[in-house]
Formats: sequence, structure tokens, C-alpha cells
Amino acid sequence: MPHARASAAGPGTPERESSHSQAVEEYLSLFENAVCGIYRDRLDGTPVRANPALYTFNGYNSEEEHLAAVTRHGGSWYVDPDRPRYFQHLMDTQGFVRDLVSEVYRHRTRERAWITENAWYVRDKDGRPLFIEGTIQDATERVVAMAEIERHANTDALTGAASRLMFMKTLDDVVTHTSTRTALLTIDLDRFKEVNDLMGHSAGDIVLRTAAERLKTATRKYNATVARLGGDEFAVLLPELPPDLDIARIAACVVEAMRQPIDIEGHPMVIGASVGAALCPEHTLDAKELLTLADLALYEVKKSGKNDFCVFNAFMRAGHQRRKDLEAELNAAIASDALELFYQPILALKSRRIVGYEALMRWNHPRRGLLPPSEFIPMAEDAGLMVALGEWAIGRACRQAAALPDDVRVSVNISPTQLRSAGIVQSVKKALAETSLAPHRLVLEITETAILSSEAIASRVITELQGLGVTFALDDFGTGYSSLSYLQRYAFAEIKIDSSFVSGIGTKPVNLAIIRGIIGIARDIGIDVVAEGIETEAQAATLLAEGCGYVQGYLFSKPKPFADIIADLAVERLAGAHPVDERAAPRAPLSAKG
Repeated sequence: MPHARASAAGPGTPERESSHSQAVEEYLSLFENAVCGIYRDRLDGTPVRANPALYTFNGYNSEEEHLAAVTRHGGSWYVDPDRPRYFQHLMDTQGFVRDLVSEVYRHRTRERAWITENAWYVRDKDGRPLFIEGTIQDATERVVAMAEIERHANTDALTGAASRLMFMKTLDDVVTHTSTRTALLTIDLDRFKEVNDLMGHSAGDIVLRTAAERLKTATRKYNATVARLGGDEFAVLLPELPPDLDIARIAACVVEAMRQPIDIEGHPMVIGASVGAALCPEHTLDAKELLTLADLALYEVKKSGKNDFCVFNAFMRAGHQRRKDLEAELNAAIASDALELFYQPILALKSRRIVGYEALMRWNHPRRGLLPPSEFIPMAEDAGLMVALGEWAIGRACRQAAALPDDVRVSVNISPTQLRSAGIVQSVKKALAETSLAPHRLVLEITETAILSSEAIASRVITELQGLGVTFALDDFGTGYSSLSYLQRYAFAEIKIDSSFVSGIGTKPVNLAIIRGIIGIARDIGIDVVAEGIETEAQAATLLAEGCGYVQGYLFSKPKPFADIIADLAVERLAGAHPVDERAAPRAPLSAKG
């Protein structure tokens, strides 16, 4: 058998020794130049080796200085006194440690820092541990950054209250994992939107910060968690309440605290708050339902006038279910075209000629009959259905208006929600295109409140639609903020005087003075005036004497279905009893407000 060739780098050869020497040099280079700390300890924790990154981390200038000062890792290293035992437990059970994040002391300065460490045993040829080796990396910046991210996630930046995310977690923990009596308050600030719209976001921020501080003060002795859920919505979680403590008393204290004036840039303003309350376990054992029930109680307060509190009861649950059923039915009504527009005529007061109609939405409910808007519009607002309703009203009004004489205009009331929606311009364009209605025959009615809710969007929408030829009416003038700047800023075709001024025109001098002022301003700037709610000939005569051009109300006609107004208009035009109105293009508003 031929001899095997000897290895070129056998044991003890110069080549092998050179290779070994090179490996040692490479290892030492890695040890000395690594950016992470590298160490070797005896099994009792006494340091044997420490590379520059490690001894620099601990505040020393050399390995010798480090080894002389650090007699043992463990208790003097970790901030948590239990950490050495946990480290040893991992080593005993796994034989290694991977990515363990711990807070430690920099040995020389005792400054705290965070590290990520890995460790393993160095074993002899029989597998017995000889040393512990490991690496550490300074994780302080990463841990601090993560803590800051968590703080932002758990805390509302503006008010310092708990965030919605943190609150929901706390609520779930308290309700799920404790058996004590717990109360939940939900709070809405009553006049926040008014302050925010009129005085700006800086004033709104003052209100929110003050509200959070007052809620904390009012509930501090109950170990409460105060959270800002969003906008002007707050919540207070009160755990471990005594069985005999009346939650109504706490809610009343919160309402009273929020009734106190808030100083806003030198102006004391009363904002007020509405508070809903629910209890666990009395009302529910589920965290999410507890929030729902508190919101139902809050809804009752807001429905009955705000600035008060209400504790949940079983009747509210039944009412909530009815509203949910009604919401589902309304969705179905929109889809199945079960809604209808009724029309109330608008007349030129001097000639009593019909120049247009205002459309009033009705719902043909299968069980409850014909419902006016007051029965379903508030629910539609809460359910987010106003945009769908508004689009339906625009489409139906344009389609029916196309069947009216060319000198009769129509108008549709635009809700604040619809005005802010992204698709309003497109929905108007679509309705006009599908019905071939001349744009100048459509008048869109908006209120000052709708403009205030988002003035930048309102300005863009008004400008775009006026560019199409659509005209605008300022509805309910005098009942809102009545800023004359709106009349200057937007080219309104009409001002509509609210019926609340007309109703007292013969008995309240101030009503007549207000109406006279509105008519005078409108006349001077060339805007038509429509007075609403005319019920007597005396009111009509007074308005005529004051120079009001157009009117509507029960004196002339109640709202009627479209087929009826077609017939009425045909009779009027056939009779020819009234001369054509002096305006070249008579305006006739049309809305869906009821």
C-alpha cells in the first residue's frame, strides 16, 4: 500500500505556528478594537479580561486599572439587586444569555446606564465550565428613546392627562383583574368648540389644559386616572370606590368645578361640562361596555341641555337600542328611496307671487308614519349619515326642480358635516349634470355655524360652487354669531331672517329693530332678504312696510309633497293673478331642515 503524503502544515510545522500566530493577532485585534465591551470572568464573577470598550464604559483608562478596581461583577454591577440571580438562572438553565437588557452602574462614577448583554460558558474538553465570556453594548440611548415613545403614547402631550390608548388599557386591567367597585365618568366640554372657533386654537388649548387640571383636582382623593380621549372629550376612571359612596356626588363635583370661569387671555369664560357616569359591577362587568354606558348617560345630559351630569340606568339601554334600530332603518331608507322632500313656497311679498320653494325632508317610516327632520336628523348626525342624507337631498331637489318653471329657484340646506366633506362639490356637479338643471336655479343654504366649523374648507367650497353658477343663502341670520365679515367675504345672494325674530315682531320692539337693521344692511349691499315663519297678515304687513322682499310661512302654505306644489303652481300661473316679479332672476331657497 502506498504511503500517504504528509501534510504540508502538520503539527509543529512552521506553517501551522504561523497560522496560529496570525489567528491570535486577529483575535486580539477584534478584542482591542471592538465597539462593544468584551469580558472574561471566572465563575465567581471575578474579572479576568476586559477590552477597551468595556473598561472605558466603566470609567477606567486601562485594563489593569479596571481589573484592579472591579473585584467582582454582579451585585455591584446591576441596579436591580435581583438581576444577578436572574442572570445566573439563565446561565444554569440555558448555558447562555442572549440580548438581556439591564440597568447597570458604570463602576467608577456609579452613573446609571442601560446595556444589552450576551454571555456563554467557556468549557474544558469534558464540557465543564471554566469561565464566563460575554459582550455588552451601551443601550442607554435606545432605552431612553423607547421610554420617550412610550411616554408619548401613554400621555396626552397637550394636557398631561393619560392618552386614550393608556386609558383603555388601564380600564381593561381594572375591570378585568380586580373585584372592587369602579366608576367611569365621561366628560364633554360644552362650549369648547365656540371658544376654539371664535378665539383660536391657542385659546382652545388653554381650555383643554385647564379642564384636565380641574378634573385631576376634583378626583385626586379617589386615586383617579384622568384621560383625554380626543378633542374636548375626557374620561375619569375611579377604582376601588367604597360601596356606600354615591357616584352622583363625585359627578356633581366635576360639573361644579367645570362651571367656574376660565381666564382666556384676560377674558373670563364659563365653558361648562356634561358628565355621564356608569359603575362596575352594578351596570356591567365588561370594560368596553362600561365606557358605552357612561357615554349613553352623557348623551342624555347633552340631549336635555348640557352643563349637568347623569348616571346610567336601564331605561337608557333600551333607548340606545331604539336609536340603533332607527339608525339601521334610516340606512335602509336612504338605500330604498323611502325619504321624501316636502316643499314650502317662498313668495315675493309685494306681489304674493311664488318665486321658489324650500324643501323639507320627510321620512316615510314603515311603522311610525311620516317623520319630520327633528325625529331623525340628530340621530343621523350621531351616526355619521349626514353626508349621505345631504347628497340624497341635493340629487332629489335638482331632479324635481327641473320639472318646475325656469323662473323658480330651489335651495338645499347644507349641514356643517356635509360642508366639510370631501365630495360636496362633486355631488353638486353630478346632480346638476344628471338633471340638466341650470346652476343659477340652485341656492345652497348654509348657517354661520357651518362656516365656523371649518372656515378654510367653507371658503374653498363656496368659491368652487359659485364658479359653477350656484348661489348661496346665509340661513338663520341673527341667531348665531352674526359676523358681518361673512357678508363682506362671501357673495351671498340672500339673507334669511329666522322665525324667532318674526314671531315677536308685533310685541317686542327689539325684534323689529333687529329685523329693520338686517333689511337695511342687506339693501345697502344688494342682498335679498327672506323672512321665515310668517303666520299672520299683521306680520306680513309690518315686513312689507320695512322693505322685506320675500317671505315664507304657514300664512301662505304648509310644506306639501312635490305633486301638490306642481298643481298649486300651475293654478297660480294659469290664473295670472300676479305680475311677474320685478327681478330678472327671482331667487327661491330650498332646504332640508324642516
